[in-house]
Amino acid sequence: MVGNGISQVTDIVGGSVPMPEGDLQLIGRSTWFLGLTLLALAVGLVSLLTYSLAASELVRSDAPALAAWWEAHQFLLMEGGATALGLLLGIAIGESFLPRHDQRFRASLVALLFAIVAFAPLIHMCSVAARLGWSARAAAVTSWLIGRGGYEVGRQIDKVAIAGVYFFKTIGFALLAGLGLLAIACVAVIAFESANTETN
Repeated sequence: MVGNGISQVTDIVGGSVPMPEGDLQLIGRSTWFLGLTLLALAVGLVSLLTYSLAASELVRSDAPALAAWWEAHQFLLMEGGATALGLLLGIAIGESFLPRHDQRFRASLVALLFAIVAFAPLIHMCSVAARLGWSARAAAVTSWLIGRGGYEVGRQIDKVAIAGVYFFKTIGFALLAGLGLLAIACVAVIAFESANTETN
């Protein structure tokens, strides 16, 4: 069964299975793709807020096991949500530049497969890249926030801002990775199509 599934994917990518333009539902505009994108956004944002605001402490007395698990994994979930969101956005954006509808579908499918296979390493790579940057004025911004809202409020806003910048930087690097995966997928699709043409 697995072999048949791989064979079907290969046939779609190679172009041996026709994709009628009228019936084609592009991956980047499909309902399930939008659902994945919203899920990644929701997981990332919820993890961002609970991490920066230490929200797991609110449920520690009622559900200590859940609070301990969430506290141990919320940062990874934030990174994973940001990486998944960036990859999906990159694939959807890159897909729109392809001229042929059938080529968009095949390239997006291959890019999604690449993203799934490389997801764990990409989380690490994008998060490491997001930690790099210029932060010379971070202390001045923190002082300004504390001066405006008081120590407690200023510190909380500062934590959310720091986590938010890290979150969106991770999305940005993942978006670039998604565009790169789509470019590699386009090359693979063109190679498959050429091979099938020569064979036929």
